Amino acid sequence: MTEEVLILESILCVNIPVQMISCTDTDGKITPMRFRFRDKTGELVTVTVEKVLSEDQDRNRVGVNFSCAAVVSGARRTFTLWYNYFAHEWHLSRLHV
Repeated sequence: MTEEVLILESILCVNIPVQMISCTDTDGKITPMRFRFRDKTGELVTVTVEKVLSEDQDRNRVGVNFSCAAVVSGARRTFTLWYNYFAHEWHLSRLHV
C-alpha cells in the first residue's frame, strides 16, 4: 500500500482529533491555518489550510464548523474542521472526496 493511500484511509475516518495552529484576531474571530494528526501507522500528517470556504456556528453555541480547502496527498480536497469552545479541542469532522 502506498503512503498516499494510507493517509487518505486515515483521513476518511471522521471525528479525528487534530493539533491545530490557528489565528485569533482582536475581535475573537478564529481562523484555522495548519493542522496535523497521526495516521494509522503513527506518522504525523501535516495539512496547511489554503482557504476557509465558510464558517458555521453550532446552534447550541458549543463550537464552530469551518469548511476548508487544502491539498491533501497531492489532490485538492474540501473538509470540515470543528472547534469546541469549552473543551478547546479541534477535530477533523468530515472529508469531502
